[in-house]
This record gives sequence, structure tokens and C-alpha cells, in this order.
Amino acid sequence: MTDEQILNGGLANQGQVVRRGDSVERPAPPHAAALHAYLRALHDAGFTGVPEPRDLRGEREVLSFVPGDVAVPPYPQWSRGEAELASVGRMLRRMHDVAATVPIPDAKWPTEFTDPEAGSGQNLVLCHNDACLENIVFRDGEAVALIDFDFAAPGRPLWDLAMCAFYWVPMLPEAIAAVEDFDGMDSAARLRILADAYGLDDAERRALLKQFPVIVAVMQQFMRGRVAAGDPVFTEVDAQRDPLRYTKILAWLEDQDAHFLTALGVQG
Repeated sequence: MTDEQILNGGLANQGQVVRRGDSVERPAPPHAAALHAYLRALHDAGFTGVPEPRDLRGEREVLSFVPGDVAVPPYPQWSRGEAELASVGRMLRRMHDVAATVPIPDAKWPTEFTDPEAGSGQNLVLCHNDACLENIVFRDGEAVALIDFDFAAPGRPLWDLAMCAFYWVPMLPEAIAAVEDFDGMDSAARLRILADAYGLDDAERRALLKQFPVIVAVMQQFMRGRVAAGDPVFTEVDAQRDPLRYTKILAWLEDQDAHFLTALGVQG
């Protein structure tokens, strides 16, 4: 009999993700069939940094296990490294470049973290939308794969990068960052590292900064929805946070905007 291992990670599926040998069984999102087709297409197009779909069994999906290191709270010291951060930017760029060549299947994609400008239909890819620390696999200090595509939906690559930056920089004022296990991080310097590694030009760097206030609003709405639905995990997280968390983040983003532009090396 194959030993089972409960995998720790994100909040949404706590205790429900099980490794059996080289496979992972987890709750299947409603869009699993389309997502599996897309992940296979990414592999076929040359980006192998995603799990390979193996089966759908009712409300459970089976994927290949991606070996490596994943940062889970309390976040390990290695996950704060600048080299690791840069590798996240490079990997996300590789995925987006390949994704741009892969048609997006017709499906009812999740809306919780969807790019608000996805309706424009311009240069869209299937965004991961939740490239947080718990959803990126590292080997030998290098980001090699993205896992947990539950919130994947069509959007602009820039939106996906901004969502990633919000988690990995992180885009939080120091007082909030310290409480949430990100103390002592230089947000401006780390944002520059990520933007450089991804390869943004000046116009894209300006546009990147404009995404963060929108992301804060999206995340606040998501949390309110989960709490209103009685989700015990998110209700507990929300109760432990500053009730003015989102207001304070928005004020900080506005106050630091010029500083971030300078740090990003934007000219003019």
C-alpha cells in the first residue's frame, strides 16, 4: 500500500490535499476539465513547470506530484532571499510567454481573483492569479513550478505578475508585514528585483503600480465573501487581522507611489 501524506499549503483546501507516491489527490475545482486540458497544452508547448493532470474522480482530481521545496507558514528564511524572488519573476515570465501560444479553453472560469480588465480581450493568457509563497515549488533555490490553479482565469500577464508581487514582495506597510511574517523586508527593492527579473519596460512598470490598489479591493471583497459564507478558516484569519488592514494598505500604496516609481527605475 502506498503511504499517504497530507500536504500543507493554502487556506482553501486545508487537510484535503493528499500525496500518494508520485501523485497528488485534491478537491477538483468546478473548471477542472478545462484546466486539465490547458495544463496538458502548456506541457506540450514546452512549459513543464505545472502539475500534469492524471485523472478526475467525481469531486477529486489527481495530478502529478511536483518534487521540491514549498514555503508554508511560518515562512522559512530561504523564501525571503532575493535570488529566490528573482527566480519567481523569471519562471512566471516563462509561463506567460508559453501561455500566450496556448488557446484558452471555453469554460466558466473562477471570478474571485480575475483581472478586472480581462474583458478587453487583449493579449490574454490563463493567469494563475494566486502565485503566493505556498503555490510555488523550488529546487536548489530556483523557482521551478506553479501549483494550485484553483483561481486560474483569463487575464493580462501584468495582472498575474502584480498578484504575485503582492504576495512575494510583499506590498504591505511595515506594521502589517511584520505581523504577517514578513518583517524587515524592503518592499521597494524587492519590487525592483521582481520587475527586472520578469523583464518589464518603463510603461509596464508604471502600469504594474496601478494594479495594486485594485488587487487590495479584490482581496477585500474575496475575504468578505468567504466570511459571509461562514468559511471557518477564512473567518479565523479575518478575526486575527487588523480590521483596518485594507484601508491602511491603500493609504500606504498611495503614500509610497513616487518612491516605488523611483525604485523601479522609471524615467520621466
